[in-house]
Amino acid sequence: MNDFFLENTCPAIKNKEPSRCLYAYIMETIDLGIVILGLKKQEVIFKNKFASELFQDAEDQLGYYALMALLLPNYGKVDNNDIIGKTNTIWHKNRLLGYTPYMIADGFIWVIVRDITERSRLESIAEAVSAMENTSYIFSGIRHELGNPINSIKMTLSVLKKNLPHYSVNAVEKFVDRAMSEISRVEFLLQTLKNFSLFENPDIQNVNIEDFISRFVSLVSGDLGQKGIKINYLVIPPVNTISADPRLLHQVILNLITNASDALNQCENPQIMIRAEVKEGFVAITIEDNGIGMSEEEQDNLFKPFYTTKPHGTGLGLMIALKMVTLMKGNMEVKSYKDVGTKVIIFIPKGKNE
Repeated sequence: MNDFFLENTCPAIKNKEPSRCLYAYIMETIDLGIVILGLKKQEVIFKNKFASELFQDAEDQLGYYALMALLLPNYGKVDNNDIIGKTNTIWHKNRLLGYTPYMIADGFIWVIVRDITERSRLESIAEAVSAMENTSYIFSGIRHELGNPINSIKMTLSVLKKNLPHYSVNAVEKFVDRAMSEISRVEFLLQTLKNFSLFENPDIQNVNIEDFISRFVSLVSGDLGQKGIKINYLVIPPVNTISADPRLLHQVILNLITNASDALNQCENPQIMIRAEVKEGFVAITIEDNGIGMSEEEQDNLFKPFYTTKPHGTGLGLMIALKMVTLMKGNMEVKSYKDVGTKVIIFIPKGKNE
């Protein structure tokens, strides 16, 4: 262990009382890898036993330059704010390591390293189980949603076939129209399902948020105005650009505006507000209405496939919207109060510096 490090972290060592020094003992026995790098002299100031084990470095072959290349490959190339305090992961000799660098003093970087291989494996298993359950749920819903119109078509055509010689032309047309209506239901469902894989490879780019929202509002304000719904927007500085796929974002907001519009039926003074602001390191785009709102039970089931309270809904809209937001490395949050209104917040990464 480097004498400089010990003398500056353990007063007992400095005072020639090593038996009273607990700092070094803790550093050596803690189940975290600790590495301290000296930038000025380009040396490894300290590396505890657990760090050597994590890097399988018993012979101390992993020196300053190797550790910098492994843990901080972009140091000096990008802004320190994009490196210091940020958690990263690397695969090193069949282990998944999570690590976070900190600047502890001028010229010294302290890196905390954890072995997250087992945790990652358990998370992967949990995700696989969850995916299987969700897939089973989705296919069950598809079977049910397709089964109803198909059974209706089968029954309609069966009745028509048995009575065709006795039915008038008008009666036959009614049966055909009924079958065509059910076929349209099937087509609509299949088209909705297609949207799950429609934008698997998003085109992420810098998008000027004020221009985007302004154009969007101009597109939908006419239709909303015919329903008596006012729509306004507000972009709160210092919001400028976001990192997003404009097609996906347009589809997501359009879906949310449609939901808000449905919730405003028969409401007095119906209004929709779109607001963009910096929040929690993201740009938060909020779509808020003063409609009928949702109960706690409805909110608990919001992202379940085929769950819907709309007479002609598929229950897939919000699932698709959430997937699109996730593809843009964002997130979505819904807050709603019965008979008060609903607020949906989309968190989108800030635009990258050009």
